[in-house]
Amino acid sequence: MLRSLLTSGLILGTACQAAAQKEVDPGNLIVSANVGGKAYQSDGVGTCKHEPDAAIYNVPAALWMVEQNTGADASIKNLRLTLWRPKDGSPEQISLSLTTRSGSHRIDVGGRGDQVGSAKVSLEKSGAGGRFELKGKDEAGASIDLLIKCPAFAGIEAEGG
Repeated sequence: MLRSLLTSGLILGTACQAAAQKEVDPGNLIVSANVGGKAYQSDGVGTCKHEPDAAIYNVPAALWMVEQNTGADASIKNLRLTLWRPKDGSPEQISLSLTTRSGSHRIDVGGRGDQVGSAKVSLEKSGAGGRFELKGKDEAGASIDLLIKCPAFAGIEAEGG
């Protein structure tokens, strides 16, 4: 009986550990970008996170965050995308920071601060992950077409007060 309980506990503990690892490690991101007419590709480790019941400025909203840091030799060195979709129908808030071999690009739209560039984002959910398509212009007016494929979305821990 004790052996059976220990074995069951070990199996359950291993299953929980595997489930936690899967949640924390969503896998490789596939990123394609066209910035000012130049094409960039990236396929590497990154994070995709989602919280369906977040809030921004006390407005209930869904939140998605994508981050990838691939290093100095990559064509896409750094990518950060944050998308807030308020549940009250107010405009989306989109923040993009993208560093490529040829420079850095920033978009911040829909929030309370200064608007930087312009952008529209579509999100197509697929299984545990999804695909983002962003079309916009950065702070200097360069066009940005971005495609991000997330194999899975991990959860987001609450911050702030």
